[in-house]
Amino acid sequence: MPHRYTLFLAASLLLGLSACPMVEPTDRIPLPSYKPLLMARSQLEQAVAVLPPRELHNTGKIYFRDPYLLINEQYEGLHIIDNHDPTHPRPVAFLRIPGNVDVTMLGSLLYADSGSDLLTFDMRDMPNPTLRHRLREAVPELPMPQSGLVPDQYQAANRPADAVVIGWQKL
Repeated sequence: MPHRYTLFLAASLLLGLSACPMVEPTDRIPLPSYKPLLMARSQLEQAVAVLPPRELHNTGKIYFRDPYLLINEQYEGLHIIDNHDPTHPRPVAFLRIPGNVDVTMLGSLLYADSGSDLLTFDMRDMPNPTLRHRLREAVPELPMPQSGLVPDQYQAANRPADAVVIGWQKL
């Protein structure tokens, strides 16, 4: 009896599927292609700097450390904004960190990625952060911002040995 039931169920499924209309495949939407933005390691390690404030244009995460706001400028660094008066926030500095997409704080220490490196800053004087430590290759290489393709000439195997990915550009 169980065998007949299985046979009946299979036949019913096949008949039901044959009654479905055929769906023609639609044109596939092409995936975007990206190329990595590369920087020589020696240049990356010299590029971290505290600069005057600048305009926000490609912001990412926001970190609140009362009374300051840290706003990520994707792949470039952090805007440091004095928020003592929330009705009139005042930009005080830009911390250039090539390849930066994420930050966190513990006490007065700020941890930030810079490409595949992890940086530690002393933030006791928030407008004037001090780089304390760089841990090379501590985090994975920066991923592309969305699903896409990396053409062969931009694959990791075809890059200079000392190159670090600090961002991605859509082709």
